[in-house]
Amino acid sequence: MHEVLAENAPDSLRSVKDETPARQRLAPEVRVQQILDAALVEFAERGFTAARMDDIAARCGLSKGGLYAHFQSKDGIFEALLARSLAPPQWNEPPPPPLSEGPRAFAQWVVQGLHAGLAQPAAVATLRLLVAEGARVPHLVAAWEQTVVQPCVAQLGEMLLVRSGGRLADSVIVREPWLLVAPVAHALLSHVVLGRDPAQYREAHVELLCTLIGPHMQMPGRG
Repeated sequence: MHEVLAENAPDSLRSVKDETPARQRLAPEVRVQQILDAALVEFAERGFTAARMDDIAARCGLSKGGLYAHFQSKDGIFEALLARSLAPPQWNEPPPPPLSEGPRAFAQWVVQGLHAGLAQPAAVATLRLLVAEGARVPHLVAAWEQTVVQPCVAQLGEMLLVRSGGRLADSVIVREPWLLVAPVAHALLSHVVLGRDPAQYREAHVELLCTLIGPHMQMPGRG
């Protein structure tokens, strides 16, 4: 299983320890991303339990002490991986279409943002890791669900309300925004388990969203 995970890790995350870069001084935020990239490969190849902090440090060209300056444990690294790779998209680019263009244009914008944010190679690799290792670290999964998933889903509902000019105030997807994420989760799981292209689900996702928001988008904006 771990060999399959490693083979499916993004090319940018695969590395060979013999070819690790010489140590150099990097900004903390850059170094943290480098550590997470290395940890994702180590976890995919060895499994969470067997992976060692020493191996993660070696893969990213750090001493063990240098690694501990950023993360105190594998648990902390795993939590940071989940927070980084499975967080929702930033809703700035591209900007939303004018509401005058109707519900389909708005639905396409939302679906595009969700897929762009959650179908990145690193996110898919982390999802594979979560499927393979989640049962072994339930405390990390529970912490991630509480500190990352729940706030992000709530943020998605707030974003829909604001971006729609208040027209979706009575919509079920604002009250229960996880419904909007569910088709993307299904697409990603189908990709991880069955090897299907997530893109094939996008049009159906747009149609579903149009059905849910269409009546509300035709109403006058609420002040």
